Amino acid sequence: MKVLFAAPDRDLLECYKKLLETDLGETVTAFDGTQVITLLSTESFDIALLDRNLPRVDHKTIIERANAKNVPVVVLTDGPAGLRNKADEPVPDGMLSYPFTFDSVKDAVRHTLESNIGKERKEAVKKDE
Repeated sequence: MKVLFAAPDRDLLECYKKLLETDLGETVTAFDGTQVITLLSTESFDIALLDRNLPRVDHKTIIERANAKNVPVVVLTDGPAGLRNKADEPVPDGMLSYPFTFDSVKDAVRHTLESNIGKERKEAVKKDE
């Protein structure tokens, strides 16, 4: 599995990179939205974990780019108020509120990937009908 983890806090990035690589596989990090956009256009990822408040590019644009590449997105946000999406915003595949534990990150990744696999299977069945 290849994970993209993006957050503006470089210490958090390093910590989670080590933990994610141990449990989930290759992890690539980015600390701003421009890096995320570049990585999404040059590499393939199984899932992206993105802080909602990345600098330089807003999370809506990043989610749209990830959706175009069929990369499921879990948005990391600051509390329950940050979990609400406006009607015109692209909807991420999952959300996780700070503070979170490593186990909750792993659970969010697994749940999101399982949900997306189910969604892909349903779409494939519809195409065959």
